[in-house]
Amino acid sequence: MDTRRKPRIFGVQGKTRLTPRVPWRKKCRVNSIDLSFVPNGVRAVVEALRFNGRSGDRLRAVPEDEWPALLAWCDDRQVTLLLGARCYGDLPARVRESVRASRERYAQRYARLERDLGEMVDAFHRQRLDFALLKGMSHAPALTPDPLLRAQGDIDLWFTSESISGAREVLSNLGYMPNRRRGARDDSRHLAPMVRAHNWKWRGDIFDPEMPIHVEAHYRLWSDSTDYIPIPGQMDFWNRRVTRTITGRPVCVLCPQDLLGFAALHFLLHLMHGDLPLQRAWEIAFFLQENAQNNEFWSRWRQLHSPALRRLQALVFAVAQIWFCCDVHKSVEREVQGLAGDVRLWLDHFALSPLRRYSEPNKDEVWLHLALVHSPADRARVLLRRLFPFVLSRKGGLTWARLAHHGRTFMPTVLGGLRWMQLKRRMNRAQDPASPRRESPLPPPGAIDPRSSSSPTLRAHGV
Repeated sequence: MDTRRKPRIFGVQGKTRLTPRVPWRKKCRVNSIDLSFVPNGVRAVVEALRFNGRSGDRLRAVPEDEWPALLAWCDDRQVTLLLGARCYGDLPARVRESVRASRERYAQRYARLERDLGEMVDAFHRQRLDFALLKGMSHAPALTPDPLLRAQGDIDLWFTSESISGAREVLSNLGYMPNRRRGARDDSRHLAPMVRAHNWKWRGDIFDPEMPIHVEAHYRLWSDSTDYIPIPGQMDFWNRRVTRTITGRPVCVLCPQDLLGFAALHFLLHLMHGDLPLQRAWEIAFFLQENAQNNEFWSRWRQLHSPALRRLQALVFAVAQIWFCCDVHKSVEREVQGLAGDVRLWLDHFALSPLRRYSEPNKDEVWLHLALVHSPADRARVLLRRLFPFVLSRKGGLTWARLAHHGRTFMPTVLGGLRWMQLKRRMNRAQDPASPRRESPLPPPGAIDPRSSSSPTLRAHGV
């Protein structure tokens, strides 16, 4: 667990608002996306990284004394190197020099990642162990134009459940052991993170070239039993793997459609667990922007992925589009319009909540998670786990800092839940023809023209 001290809140505006509405459209209309209630520093970064209507004005206006906290926040969100590459001219000279130095240090670390990955690939090939490389280097160039812009921390490998014990043995023979300093255990998707013995200590630098490289050996991509959202057909991803040359060796990776699908699932996983996966969202937005006219890709995507899997991805695509104003293909447009009413309700009112978390503590992602879970009993488990994580924690991983965080967010979460219930009641009342108080109903899927300036994703529910 990352025990680094979090940076102070920077650039927080004085006014607050519970649920700013945000539109979702095939063609993003930048002036209709309200970021005024997002902290200034966060807003500056997001606006500078957008694909349509990009603006570096706020980035250039960030006071000099706020840059250390903003850079620390960007480090935690893994967008520092991306910001330096795409917004170099908008950064002060001192910040440009800092980002340049960070890139040089990370380039050294990246060389170690390539070397260690090559060593693992050779060892697995000798033992005839089949695997797939996940995330990291496999994301370039489809999801990121340069792998050096993706501050990779670990090496993620996927094995079948039958071969995972053999993978553990191979990694052990290479000197990797479970990281006991993290209190690591096997979880529902992968073995405990493994690392070689070292005497390295954290020195406050996320780009430290000497930082130990961890390996996560996955035996499934998604855990139905942990998040209570079933995703059938995971082994189809395995059967559709393709071979690429990485580190000068043939390495199996996910096919392009599955690469995007897993990136979306991984983003959703982090989002539902209260993280702000900003860099992952940008990568998905980059892919959507680059493939907005790629009919062949999206036709194949619809063929390979089940409706349930496409819906989960469409939710993620909508969030990425709202944050970074990318264009999307008409297939994505149709999938978003077909999302369930409560999911679209969350998009309309809470899609910006993760960006606002640093000025207004919240757990609004809980309502999205509940909207995706079908069983009432499972919903109760999710709610209990997010409200009282120390009761259900089996790993003993809660620190005082985490307990303080959950204490700060408890009442905002309760109030957010009341607001969510109110929004759902009004939506349901609007959809019920027998209701004595008729309000503007949700439009049926396909009834929204996403190119119209007067049609947000969820038009008014009378809220």
